[in-house]
Amino acid sequence: MQNAPKKLLFIIDNLSTGGAQRQMVQLAVGLKQLEYDIDIFCYHEGDLLAQPLYDAGINVIWRMKKFRFSPDTIFEIRKLINKKRYDLVISFLTTPNFYAIVSCQFMGRRIPVIISERRGDLPTGPEKIEQIVRSFYRFANHLVVNSHHQCENFIKQYPKLRERVSTIYNGYELNKFVLPFSTNANDVLRLLVVASVSPYKNGLCLIEALKILRQDHGLSPKVDWIGQRFMTGENGEYLQRMNEKIREYNLEEQWNWMGQRVDVIEQMHQHDVLIHPSYLEGLPNVVCEALASSLPVIVSNTLDHPLLVQDRESGFLFDYQSAADLAAKIIEFKNLAPEQRKCMGESGRQFAVNNLSSERFIDAYKSLIDHVLQDS
Repeated sequence: MQNAPKKLLFIIDNLSTGGAQRQMVQLAVGLKQLEYDIDIFCYHEGDLLAQPLYDAGINVIWRMKKFRFSPDTIFEIRKLINKKRYDLVISFLTTPNFYAIVSCQFMGRRIPVIISERRGDLPTGPEKIEQIVRSFYRFANHLVVNSHHQCENFIKQYPKLRERVSTIYNGYELNKFVLPFSTNANDVLRLLVVASVSPYKNGLCLIEALKILRQDHGLSPKVDWIGQRFMTGENGEYLQRMNEKIREYNLEEQWNWMGQRVDVIEQMHQHDVLIHPSYLEGLPNVVCEALASSLPVIVSNTLDHPLLVQDRESGFLFDYQSAADLAAKIIEFKNLAPEQRKCMGESGRQFAVNNLSSERFIDAYKSLIDHVLQDS
């Protein structure tokens, strides 16, 4: 008699367009194909990525939070655990990690939990609330991060977790990212940015670089920025500063805010190069997707970026603190012949095939799940 499939509960805030959400959907669908029984629990609105889950026969359970710091979410998760008798829980992102640990380890029958952080630490270290949440991480069975630099940060900050922290790079269905190479029909360079607006995404660096390109070199590349724009708090203030600089430098005709989109892959085909000035995150989905799409990239020379992008082979690395260096790399890219750009894109694609496949990503999680279940 065959064993019943293992029942897994995934926990995340929503199914909007964020990188963590896309990776969780990918993982859930992949494990479902391996005959795991999967449910996903969400507590915030946002279902743009839900359809592939429904198509795969995965149940999405929505229980909206009543308040920002509301214990009702924990009780809802625990009720599900008691009702469905899950074998293991997987969570992505800091707050879902907290909910998962408390629900699985402190309320009734204990079940194993794998948590995952998907970003990097601030230069000043984790914020106070993150420090509090991380004090609970010692109760998780395993912590996954998606970049080597963040794995090193965790081991340095929490050496007792050394044996329970590992890096699993994001994975992608690479056959969906194959794009035909096309040359720019006109001489206007088309730059793509895919990121939410925040100080750490470093959009002002790109704006200053555009100013340099126009004033010093007579170049006016077009920028399309895809991503969420926050109107309040620190991110809202940064957005206001960006818009003020765009107006001050008369860059309005070069800059296009596109908002959130679900056609990022298609948009990559409409541009010459991806610009990624960010200096704070885990593994950047959009850089990985650009590599998979054979789209050259210009990225900051920090985090895991030098591991992803081979300078002047699959793209360019630049000093994220220097708009002049970013401008220089944009000029260097513009001066490449079409065949050189094509070779650069092909080099990025080969890296993705070797390191960023969905099969590798899902197999790594399957091995970890089986290991945790065996030890529990």
